[in-house]
Amino acid sequence: MFKIIQKKNFDKEFFFNKKELGEILNIYGSMVSKGVWKDYTIFISKNVVGFDIYKKASERPLFRIIKNLKNKVDQKYLLKDQNGKAIGYSNELKNIISVLYKKNLRVIK
Repeated sequence: MFKIIQKKNFDKEFFFNKKELGEILNIYGSMVSKGVWKDYTIFISKNVVGFDIYKKASERPLFRIIKNLKNKVDQKYLLKDQNGKAIGYSNELKNIISVLYKKNLRVIK
């Protein structure tokens, strides 16, 4: 069952913006076409929004790209592995995406 959220004072930083989502979906699409990744989920909470990447839908996510909406330091984006360990953090999403490319180059070869 879906619940429609009606919020009149909608924050600009409530979700991934179009550019951010495009960057994430670019790497996701390329890895899906290579057969490395199979599924994804998007989650939203009060303080963070995230994009989980799966090899199989029944497993834990291989990677989690997390955007901290209430960030006070230069770590707006965080990348975690399937064990929950932080493997990258940055104030720029492109830095997190580059870590994903480096991690997956080993898988592809």
